[in-house]
Amino acid sequence: MTVIWLAFLGCNDSTGPSGGFTVSGSIQNNTQMAIPANARLVVVWVVSSGADYSYVFGEGTIDRAAGTFAVNITAPPPAAALNAGTLGVGVVVVTTNATISTGDDLEDFPQADMIGAAGWYGVIYVGDPTAAEQVRSWSADFDTGYGVGVGEQVPGSFDRFVPTSASGVVLVIDDWSNIEFVNWT
Repeated sequence: MTVIWLAFLGCNDSTGPSGGFTVSGSIQNNTQMAIPANARLVVVWVVSSGADYSYVFGEGTIDRAAGTFAVNITAPPPAAALNAGTLGVGVVVVTTNATISTGDDLEDFPQADMIGAAGWYGVIYVGDPTAAEQVRSWSADFDTGYGVGVGEQVPGSFDRFVPTSASGVVLVIDDWSNIEFVNWT
């Protein structure tokens, strides 16, 4: 797996009992070009547990006129999308590839199809808090269920996520190499 996929995620605002969990925010279009009509949002879960991979689970919408986006997730991530079966770190990604679907690993698709991401943010899912804390100590700062985190650099170590608002995420449209991702693995 390339370093790009290992550099993702974070967030907090726990999961409601019904209606799901919504992540939303503004779009920062660094290209100043119109977002393609075929652009779509997916949530890509980064799994780093020996065999590193990503797992697509969740989709959202783009409001081009308002310059905003939203993703609503109504179920917990599948076990295959979680680290040690309990900690999920997802990144909201904009793609022009219509064939990407649930369970896919983005490593299998051309990077040119990825036109944006909320790279400095992550959708965080905590299943069992005690087990999640053993995967990454920063997970103790998140409630059980879904939340949103923003990346925080840690000198001399991997980055971490700290809880932030689920409605203030910034989605960057730019060349993939210009998007900064949280290096939490």
